Amino acid sequence: MRLHRLICVLLTALGVAPVLADSSRNNPTMDWLPPAVDWQDAQTLILTLDDYWYQPNDIELTGDQPYRVVLNNVSDVSTHDLVDLAFFHAVVLYKVNVDGIELVTPHIHNISLRPNSKATLYLVPKVAGEYEVFCSVPGHREEGMDGLVTIIEPGSPR
Repeated sequence: MRLHRLICVLLTALGVAPVLADSSRNNPTMDWLPPAVDWQDAQTLILTLDDYWYQPNDIELTGDQPYRVVLNNVSDVSTHDLVDLAFFHAVVLYKVNVDGIELVTPHIHNISLRPNSKATLYLVPKVAGEYEVFCSVPGHREEGMDGLVTIIEPGSPR
């Protein structure tokens, strides 16, 4: 229990809020990863975070496909985050790289980035649906810092 608490403190200090995974339908685990995922062939999506906006603010992901989602906070002064518990429970998170520090964790609740910092999420979408993501910094969502991530079933027409 002490080790778990220490890991949670370290991850939180890096801006990552970890959660424990189970094998329920709404909480995919590493066992749900397709066999032999080739992360070199993963599609890279770049999401820019700046004061009061995400660019792009709507993203479509295909289920069972590996992605590298790069979050780039270009603000010189503001910390920004990406929050939506349902979204983070609809994907299998392989690992997270925050400012060059690699974390292997099955799930997070959100990811927070200091000014002028980057994070890369290595993930595979598993649960189709629409997920409203937003910045939880007071006032940011109200000013328009939100978006929609849509996960479509593999083989679905676009």
